[in-house]
Amino acid sequence: MTVENSNKIAIYGSRRQPDSLGQLPRLFSFLEEAGFRIFIYTKFAAYLEGNGVDTRHSVPCDHIPPGVSLVMSLGGDGTFLRAARWIRERQIPILGVNTGHLGFLATCGLPEAEDMLRHVCQGNVRIEKRMLLEISSPELPADRWHYALNEMALMRYGSSMLHVKATVNGSFLAEYRGDGLIVSTPTGSTAYSLSAGGPVIEPTIDCLCLTPVAPHTLTLRPLVAGADSEIILEPESRSANCILTIDDRSFVLPARGEFRVRKAPFPALIIRKKDEGFPSILRQKLLWNN
Repeated sequence: MTVENSNKIAIYGSRRQPDSLGQLPRLFSFLEEAGFRIFIYTKFAAYLEGNGVDTRHSVPCDHIPPGVSLVMSLGGDGTFLRAARWIRERQIPILGVNTGHLGFLATCGLPEAEDMLRHVCQGNVRIEKRMLLEISSPELPADRWHYALNEMALMRYGSSMLHVKATVNGSFLAEYRGDGLIVSTPTGSTAYSLSAGGPVIEPTIDCLCLTPVAPHTLTLRPLVAGADSEIILEPESRSANCILTIDDRSFVLPARGEFRVRKAPFPALIIRKKDEGFPSILRQKLLWNN
């Protein structure tokens, strides 16, 4: 799979990266010289302009214009998740340029961005399909985008333990009692789920991972379910509320009803270096064998 031949690029960026501002004019000049028409997310464009970065040869936009074949994310993993949400169902490949901390979703750092863009233009990259989660519930606000690239989690609100009854494909699995329950994608297996003791999963494998957070019953361990599974979660708590997180968004909702989780009908597309495999990413990002 390759990036479509188009001269339109859309850029989404973090508005908290003062250390990178001095390097961005060179990147924008490179894009202009390479013949790209540049569209910048409106709030990021205002941030750049307010900090003296010349963006007069670009077009601010709230929505990605038609014909854009590449989206660049400038920031950390949180910025990348918001860029994926900006794209929504359009399946435009994302090039992650890390200006944050860990940057697990990024392909390169800012000093490497020009070389990486040359590889993109030459078709010398790999595009990975990453599954998303689709979350549905009557409790969710109807005007939100209910998809996750990393994970969804039901968490306790306040000091009361959260009870989550989990059903997989119509069969009762368990009642999780504790701080909460995470359902992650393989991409999200190296995010919150990993911190809670979940397994590392190769990110191009389609599956769903259930990881309890501080479970009251120590025999409840993480579980990997098939990609075609439908998971139903039913929360209950003495506090009457719970916290639902969908990637970087949080909602305080009544601890009641059903939350259905399944594989989304469309993937996210992530640009990777052709010679970069998952083992090398693990060694670099998680400092394995260091």
